[in-house]
Amino acid sequence: MAGNLVKLIARHIRRNPRRTILTALTVALATFVFTVLVSVPASMDRIISDASTTLRLVVNNRTAPWYDLPARYCDPIRKMPGCAACVAVTGWPAVWRNVSEPVMAAGADPEIADVFPDYSLSAEHQRAISRERRSAIVGEVLMRKYGWKVGDQVTLRGTSAPPMTLTFIIMGTIKSRHYPNTFLISRRYLMESFREHGMGDVDFAWQLIVRADSPEHLAMLAREIDEHFANSDAETRSASESDALSTGLSALGNVRGIVFSLCAVVILTVMLIAANSTAMMVRERIGEVAVMRALGFGREAIAGLLFGECAIIGIAGGAAGAGLAWWMFSGGVTLGPVLNGNGALYVMPEQAIVGLVAAVFVTLASGLIPIAGALRIAPALAFRKVV
Repeated sequence: MAGNLVKLIARHIRRNPRRTILTALTVALATFVFTVLVSVPASMDRIISDASTTLRLVVNNRTAPWYDLPARYCDPIRKMPGCAACVAVTGWPAVWRNVSEPVMAAGADPEIADVFPDYSLSAEHQRAISRERRSAIVGEVLMRKYGWKVGDQVTLRGTSAPPMTLTFIIMGTIKSRHYPNTFLISRRYLMESFREHGMGDVDFAWQLIVRADSPEHLAMLAREIDEHFANSDAETRSASESDALSTGLSALGNVRGIVFSLCAVVILTVMLIAANSTAMMVRERIGEVAVMRALGFGREAIAGLLFGECAIIGIAGGAAGAGLAWWMFSGGVTLGPVLNGNGALYVMPEQAIVGLVAAVFVTLASGLIPIAGALRIAPALAFRKVV
């Protein structure tokens, strides 16, 4: 019986191939969009979760995070108990060829390798950086976005005062998924360029990144840093990396709520389209349903036949859409301001499976009303019934 039912489903679904293909493509497109959308909050959660294991503190100016800190603050911090390393980081907002290709360059001192061991900067990379002050180490997602490769010369134009145009040589790639958009440069070279462009003898940092030597010392080290610089010209506010990232992402607004609202719109849209297609399919089958009922087929068998067609469309379209999303974005894609420059959008197998399940569920749910209506019609009336 089950084998015959499968044969009937396969035969019926080929009866109107144009409608079947168009419906499956609609489901595939909706599944693709849905899978990408649900990956945004999942990527945000992954960024914060990964940061909770790094033993890093982000030290900002207490007045406001956009105020600078003296880079020399790292000297006393390195001597504090529980501190494994400290590095001053100075940002430089720039563009590559035009304003649609932004790059946030991060100038850092050589201690960056000790603070960010997850960057996996090899000894060869570090020697290359020390030899060539114009060297840059770039995150793999940013490299892929702009088509760069190791050895390329990249000229960036600053978007803030003073106006500068600097050329860098890409010496290596950062494999870390935590900061795959990083454009890491020498802070000393950046400070020299600032002085050459009239900013005077400056040595400031946007923030200090400190790595503790153990999880037990993380909170203690944060308190000691803030207490040490209390009542100074530039007081500090220290927070764990995960807390700092959570604050930065929350400044974007209710991204999660917006994403889930868009997901609901996508699901409703594809449900209406699939319901329309199912209604036309049932209208064509109404005579066959009456014959099958007259021959003794139960409602369960007929419902299995009709829902089977819906399920095949959902599986085919869902697999195509979710598979395409996973293939395109499994390696990550930068979303710029959407994730506040942190991390990237990754479509993982979990989100692809969620997209496939959602597609099958929606196509089956869309058939409930038209299929239930067809099964309630008496066989004698079904021959004359126009659905």
